[in-house]
Amino acid sequence: MFEIKAGDSLFRFTFVERLEEIEDRNQDLIICWLEVQGSGMSLQCECEFSLFDIKALRDQLEQFYQSLSQGRFPKKIDYSPRVPTFNCEIVQAKDTDVIGFNFKVCPSMLTLWTMQGGMLIDQSYFPGLIAGLNDILSN
Repeated sequence: MFEIKAGDSLFRFTFVERLEEIEDRNQDLIICWLEVQGSGMSLQCECEFSLFDIKALRDQLEQFYQSLSQGRFPKKIDYSPRVPTFNCEIVQAKDTDVIGFNFKVCPSMLTLWTMQGGMLIDQSYFPGLIAGLNDILSN
């Protein structure tokens, strides 16, 4: 599970199922359930990832966290999976320990309805986020 919770705000996606591609396991699809809550609003929808999508996010989070741990200013993360049900940005504010997690969710490309939001987090979130992505990959 990938979960960011800050106050009454929540951004979480949890593993639902893995659709295996027998001939090439790198082409497996990972189906997750996305939940977003905040400011009295909530949204839930299914989202689809490739293995590459999850690995790319995990690798970017690891690099970001490593930079933070070494006292260096991390490179901003701009993430959008192959099927863009959501995209997110993770960026550290200059001269502070505050990290912004900003997202935009578009549950249906047909309606183009979107929900945008953001939360402030700190580096203590990163080990859990990385472990959650590894759990999703291991299913």
